Amino acid sequence: NREYQSSYVIKHLIALMHIAGPFFIGRNIMKTNKLFLLWGAILIAMATPLLCAGYLSYQRNHFTCDAHAIIVDEDAIMDIITNYSFDGGSGSYESSGKYIKGTQPALSTSNNVSFNYWYENGKMIMVSNDTNELPKRTEPLLDQMPDFYHLRDRGISIDIVRANAASYYFVYGHTPVFYCTKSRND
Repeated sequence: NREYQSSYVIKHLIALMHIAGPFFIGRNIMKTNKLFLLWGAILIAMATPLLCAGYLSYQRNHFTCDAHAIIVDEDAIMDIITNYSFDGGSGSYESSGKYIKGTQPALSTSNNVSFNYWYENGKMIMVSNDTNELPKRTEPLLDQMPDFYHLRDRGISIDIVRANAASYYFVYGHTPVFYCTKSRND
């Protein structure tokens, strides 16, 4: 009779373990899931600022924008359309337009400048690699442009201030020079 009771108790213990086993294992799984979620949240919290900083740095160094500028002197006007392109430390400037002096016929102008750039103390430093300015002759209004646009290995320091999600102000010597609209393909 004792054998029967022992086997009866063992059978019931085994049945109880089968019934209660998932409950105890489930608690361990829940603890593991909670621990996994906690560490996952910590990793996401650490990675988010790094990803945001990387994205902002990429945006700061990879963009193209266009501007329309009209430069007026005493008796001359230069009406130009410009395009600046920045790509991770190297860039290009392209412009085309008209130079009108007094009542003389309009003179076509254009310029292509390739340059390298970097940031120092919050300002962008651009140094020209080469230029291809037309017309080749000297005009008084064109002489007032910084050397960066005329000569090789000349630099300019400007602030590029984001105006909104789609445009920038180019600031030279604490004066906004022009408003540059981001190109659609950026």
